[in-house]
Amino acid sequence: MSYVREPAVAYGKNKFTEEEYPEMERTSDIKHEFYKGEIFAMSGAEARHNIISIKLIGALLEQPHGKPCRPYGSDMRIHIPENTLYSYPDISIICGDIIPSDTDEDTTTQPMVIIEILSASTKSYDQGHKFKFYREVPALRILYFG
Repeated sequence: MSYVREPAVAYGKNKFTEEEYPEMERTSDIKHEFYKGEIFAMSGAEARHNIISIKLIGALLEQPHGKPCRPYGSDMRIHIPENTLYSYPDISIICGDIIPSDTDEDTTTQPMVIIEILSASTKSYDQGHKFKFYREVPALRILYFG
């Protein structure tokens, strides 16, 4: 059995600031979402999920675009300053330059497209609260959950 270092255990606190989160995330072995001071560990994806993601990214890379748009996988962290959410969408598409977050240069704030691949364990959250949070991204043109 492996030991998972959760933020509250590793850092001795339950609430974090938006400035503390990126630093904590850089030193973590697992990804976490951040929302209003709370940090939530993300689970790994199943094989089917990864296959869907790879196929979608491949198809998106082949599509001609009028703008210099590029798809990114689930390692691209998105920050939504309007509601404090930091998240790792399954796929995001960014057109033009990556606009970094004010709190972390490795995090972007302006995806034009967000794609979440639903699973039984995350479907409710993805289609509920997360969908609402994502809609606050000013540059967002398409939001897809499927």
